[in-house]
Amino acid sequence: MSFISDYGSVICHIDARTKIAAIQEVIEKCSIFKSLPDIDRFKRAVINREEIETTGIGHGIAIAHGKVRNLAHVQVALGLSACGIDYEAKDESPVHFLFVIASSPTRQFEYIRTLSALLRTVRSPEVRSELLRLDNNYECEDPLSSQSNSLLQMLAHQHFSWLWRSPIQ
Repeated sequence: MSFISDYGSVICHIDARTKIAAIQEVIEKCSIFKSLPDIDRFKRAVINREEIETTGIGHGIAIAHGKVRNLAHVQVALGLSACGIDYEAKDESPVHFLFVIASSPTRQFEYIRTLSALLRTVRSPEVRSELLRLDNNYECEDPLSSQSNSLLQMLAHQHFSWLWRSPIQ
């Protein structure tokens, strides 16, 4: 499953169960990052940032990020994990929604606005409630049921559709 924007796919299903593998999978699967000048350097930047402190903010959500020079606009992708990622999150819960942000060091204001919009969305008690309900809909040993897949798509469209609109101005 992936959602396509004018800039490439920005939402994808991921299978990785560990933090580093999940970050790499989102970067590789979401084609929005294919335009980056050095995708391997970006992966290292995100992973190095993650080694400083976890970006798992709790409630099944992580927001990993890294800097890329000469990037025209902030790029965001969302990896959906049905089974959850062992992410060393602050609340020790598995991560089901892994956001990865690429931004230029010279576009800090745009990065802050994007991060703020993301946090505003995931801090909503209604959104968190819906995200937490997902845990009860998965049988991780089995592939996603059509009902679980539909629920993930509905949540993505309802709460994160701004990801595949034009970049935040």
